[in-house]
Amino acid sequence: MVMTKDLANHLEMAEIKMFKSRLQAIKEIENNVMDVKMAQFDEAYAFSIKHIPGPSYNVVKGNGVCSENKLGEILNFYRGRDIAVRIDLAPQFVNATSLKKYHEAGLYQSDFHATLYCNLDSEVREMADHSSIKIRQITESEFNNYGKIYVEGFDMPAFLAENVARNNKVLHDKPGWSFYIASLNNEDVGIGSLFIKNGTAILAASAIKPSARNQGVHQALIKFRIHAAIKQNCDLMIGHAKFASISQNNMERCGLKMAYTKSIWIEAN
Repeated sequence: MVMTKDLANHLEMAEIKMFKSRLQAIKEIENNVMDVKMAQFDEAYAFSIKHIPGPSYNVVKGNGVCSENKLGEILNFYRGRDIAVRIDLAPQFVNATSLKKYHEAGLYQSDFHATLYCNLDSEVREMADHSSIKIRQITESEFNNYGKIYVEGFDMPAFLAENVARNNKVLHDKPGWSFYIASLNNEDVGIGSLFIKNGTAILAASAIKPSARNQGVHQALIKFRIHAAIKQNCDLMIGHAKFASISQNNMERCGLKMAYTKSIWIEAN
């Protein structure tokens, strides 16, 4: 499977579908207590959660170049919510004219982010036997534990664990979502989630406690989810990671390969 613009577009739309599913579920919590809002500008999709600050869910995905004539509307969407704009721009949508317009609008490229993929028919690695690492799909009652591991793994304040648990628990019964906890020597130390739609799977999130890193837990969670996707008849796996990060390294060790890097554009202060 070689990279083409059609395949790249498929990878982007799969991520957009995952974001839509997640934010729609969070929007349904207590009559949208988190203040979720989504908007579409041509082929660009703007996602926003007012009460979850930061870029994780406050982001534009899709064909931002196609929407360059609506860039002002996109910026106003986030300004009206007092949220900093972030546009994840995949290379198949880029041209010199649009990048110049981004610059003229007061945006600048601040970072890169990697998109990875593999064909599950031919490139998947066999599961290794880690007798000290056990992985289980969690029940609804375990999301508090999931939230605690998540915030510790991402070095977030402990008081956010309850919100993380709630915002993931709401997805427990939603189509396509699965959640996992990994234990090392009988201690729960890692989490991972998986999203599947129309035969395409996404490594949705993963975090490992600092005390359990460099012991194979992250790779084991990747491989476990790959095989969970195969069991559900998926033929494509997608992953996302900070460029050249340990997460990207581990995905590559588990059979994924680089699709492309996205450029991250934000508004100058």
